[in-house]
Formats: sequence, C-alpha cells, structure tokens
Amino acid sequence: MRGPWSLGDRTQAVLWALAGTFLFSLVFASGKLTGGAIPALQIIFIRYLSGFAAISAAALVRGRIRGAIDSRRRPLHLLRGICGAGGGICAIHAATRLPLADATAIGLTAGMLAMILAVAILRERVSGLHWVAALACASGALIVAQGGSRGSGVGAVAITPAAWIALLGALLIASETVLLKVLSSRESAWTVLLHVNFFAALLLVGPALSIWQPMGWAQLGALGLLGPLALSGQYCNIRGYRLADAAFLAPYGYSWILFAAVIGWIAFGELPAATTLWGAVLIVAGGVALARLSDRRRRRGSRSVDLRHRV
Repeated sequence: MRGPWSLGDRTQAVLWALAGTFLFSLVFASGKLTGGAIPALQIIFIRYLSGFAAISAAALVRGRIRGAIDSRRRPLHLLRGICGAGGGICAIHAATRLPLADATAIGLTAGMLAMILAVAILRERVSGLHWVAALACASGALIVAQGGSRGSGVGAVAITPAAWIALLGALLIASETVLLKVLSSRESAWTVLLHVNFFAALLLVGPALSIWQPMGWAQLGALGLLGPLALSGQYCNIRGYRLADAAFLAPYGYSWILFAAVIGWIAFGELPAATTLWGAVLIVAGGVALARLSDRRRRRGSRSVDLRHRV
C-alpha cells in the first residue's frame, strides 16, 4: 500500500527519466566544462574505462560477472563499441565548438536517424506519417546547423564543420541504438553494458595515449566520474521505462535541450538563438511524434497477435 506522500508510477517514471537525461547532459557537456583543453577522444576513453571498471565491480559484487562475460555476439558488441565511442567523441567535440543548445539540438536527430536505419537494415515497416515526422526532425536540424553560421554550403544554406561533426555523431549514436535493439533482445543488460565499455576502452587506448594531454589529479578524478555517471543515467532510464511506456516518456527525454541550454547559460553565458529555438521545436515535435506513432503501431501489432491466438 502506498503512503500518503508516495508518488504515482507515472510521476516516478518522469522523475527517473529527467534524472537520466540530466546526467547524460553533463556527460556530453564535459568537453566544454573542461574548457576545451582536453581532447574529446581522451575524455571519451576515460569515460569508457571508468565505466568498464564500475560495471565490472558491480557485476562482481552481484555475482553476475561470469554471465556478463559470456556472449555469442561479440562482433556485434564490438561494432556497437565503435559506434558508441565514435558518436561520443563527435558529440563532445561538437559541444566544445558550438553553443551547447545547438550541439544538443542536432544530436537529438539520432531518434530520426535510428528509424531510417531500422527501415534500411532491420526491414522495419513505417507509415507515411513516420516520414513526415522524420522530415520535421531533419528540417529542424538544418535550421539549427545553418542558423547564423559562416560555414561552407550551397546557396543560403551554410553549415559549419562542427555542425557536420554533430550530425555524424547523431548518425553513429543512431547506429548504436539499432545495434542495442538487436542485442538487448538476446543478451542480458550486464552483458551489454560490460562488453560495450570494454570494447570501446580497448579501441581507444592507443589513440588516446598518442594525443594524451597532462591533467591534474582533480581533473582526472572529475573525468573518471563520467563512466559511473553514464551508468547511473542508464539505470535511471531503465527504472523509468519499468514504470511507464516509452511513448509516454519520450517527450521528457527531449528535456536534454533544456538542460543543455541551462548549463550553457550558467557556465558560459550562452543564450540560444531564435534559429536554435525554432529548430529545436521541430526536432522535438518530430521526435515525439515518431515515438507515439511507433508505440501505436506496436500496440496494434500486439492486439493482432492476441486476436490470432484467441482464434
């Protein structure tokens, strides 16, 4: 029985989702928070190395280490590690070169790109409304990427190199999302988390050491928290999704743009431009529509299967 001050499941789910999004906002703002003095590759290596140490220790304490190590799909885990590490490097680098709100808005197109990849690779079928929502996301990203920039482009559209890097990061994160969708249906959460952190750290150790910039102990300790911070964010998201549907929580995941704008304003005095605000509105609207449409299609599919079983 709930106490008089207990929160409902949906309220708890929203709070968990907001907490997870805020933690990831800090992870992706880390490059800018260090003043841009530490290369993004070095930061993301420390993030995955500390994440591997944290998840290994947790699995050992919980007696899950043997099960977490066991996997028959290590090539897919390796590929996910490549996409995750590359996407993280691009996102952190773009955030050091662009206003945080701009880099974040472009990064939010990962949901749209994941849908396109799912159609192309997993042969998922989507409706015309899905493509309309995806077009809204793409239009919003274009507005943010070229708004007020002096990049190179065609005609009136000019996109800076940093914006292109942010778009590449969104594509790599979308690819990781599709791989996660495949792996999560066949592997345990412990296995998925252990392998992605291990492979990403292993892939980055050589390149990171080759460009390593000296750091003080305080700075190293702060960056060492990124792995546990990211794992905590994933834990918050898992708790949220256990209490509410993904479609219900989708809008709250887009609070990333709000957190980024607040961090940018407090830490760097950045105020989002009008183009950023309009583009973010289109991206969020398209992303939420994609989530709702996908959830509606899933529910229809579940009802169809249930009816077939009854017949």
